[in-house]
Amino acid sequence: MSLLRVRGLTKEFGDLVAVDDVDFDVEDGEFVSILGPSGSGKSTVLRMVAGFEEPTEGEIALDDVGIVGSPPFERDVNMVFQDLALFPHLTVAENIGYGLKQSGVPADERRERTEDMLEMVRLEGYGDRTPSELSGGEQQRVALARALVNEPALVLFDEPLSSLDRKLRQHMQGELQRIQLETDTTFLYVTHDQEVALAVSDRLVVLDDGRIQQVGTVEELYEAPESRFVADFIGDVNAVEGRVTAVEDDGIAINTGDEAVTVPRTTAEEVAVDDAVDVCIRPFQVRVESADADGSDADAPADTDGTFSTTGVVRSRSYQGSDSQYGIETDRWGRLSAEVRSASFEIDDRVTVAWDAADVHVYRRDGDGSPGGDGGS
Repeated sequence: MSLLRVRGLTKEFGDLVAVDDVDFDVEDGEFVSILGPSGSGKSTVLRMVAGFEEPTEGEIALDDVGIVGSPPFERDVNMVFQDLALFPHLTVAENIGYGLKQSGVPADERRERTEDMLEMVRLEGYGDRTPSELSGGEQQRVALARALVNEPALVLFDEPLSSLDRKLRQHMQGELQRIQLETDTTFLYVTHDQEVALAVSDRLVVLDDGRIQQVGTVEELYEAPESRFVADFIGDVNAVEGRVTAVEDDGIAINTGDEAVTVPRTTAEEVAVDDAVDVCIRPFQVRVESADADGSDADAPADTDGTFSTTGVVRSRSYQGSDSQYGIETDRWGRLSAEVRSASFEIDDRVTVAWDAADVHVYRRDGDGSPGGDGGS
């Protein structure tokens, strides 16, 4: 069941359309992230759900009740801010119990519920400390406990992990997932950090220029992006320029420089003969093998049996732990990235790179040769 329903949400600031006709749902008990670059409108969406901004147009319903026009304190919603907004003059316990006190909850019940929250966020014994005595991660957990203690239907997060270092951010990702599952609370999380969003979310809402580009599970957005923007924004992607030479029932023929390769129609948005396109492939799907030292196969064209292949020279290598990321200057398609686990190559090694046509995604380019802005969204 949809706990939160957003329809036709639009916000204008003078001539600027910050949010443009946005629709999405959040199911009860879900962890949903709104992901997009800076200026995409994601925080404005969150502030409208919280009640800190009023929509220019559109509907927001919480548990089937319209909340547009209701003040923030009348919405069954709490928010964890980017700067946390803890009260420096109050103790940890007083910060957590502040909302309960404002709601008139008796002192004994406040104390019990605050202690339960301290245990939930693994800060037992910290109640008498002040926020200044806590680490960044501990302050994050106090802010989360304060947001959860009065048991709201929905908790909103506005990039609360952005100030943490990578290791602490990864730890807090796990804590957020654990607490969300244990409390069965619905989370709506806003971030520009793909790593965080991919790690914690049941579903993603990808936003750009105020408009939704795609909504889906993490796997759907990573493995089947509907536009070049989503492919670029959700993880790394290689792009090879080409031109459509034929569109048949069994596939699309694309010339990438020497010879047409047929790709399945399911990998491409709607294209027509002579369209300029980008053929995109994830680095982990690129195979790398040693090539002949004399480079005798450097001019081999892309195959027509469902694979792309060329040769190149290793120009960079970055050890990633479970694999290595290679930058390869190819003879046909410029610089490509590949993630390799089962082999090792040195700088200036000559290699063959290849990938399967069934793994590519094809996106139409604009008339000026730039990637299409609307893609397949």
